[in-house]
Amino acid sequence: MDRIAMVLGALFASQVGDIGQEPKIERLSRCGFTNAQIAKILGTTANAVNVGLHRARRGRAKSSRRRK
Repeated sequence: MDRIAMVLGALFASQVGDIGQEPKIERLSRCGFTNAQIAKILGTTANAVNVGLHRARRGRAKSSRRRK
């Protein structure tokens, strides 16, 4: 089952190749992949994934504050 999930994650990442790494990280995280799994799928480190998720969360927080 884990192997199938990793293959599907890799297919997803290859199909949305025109977007940046941070949106890919965020979408894979929403699908339930761990930071280590996302790193393996995207060919990066778990720390880079952690930073990408932090930046995505920070970006959402800033945009929600602007709307108020």
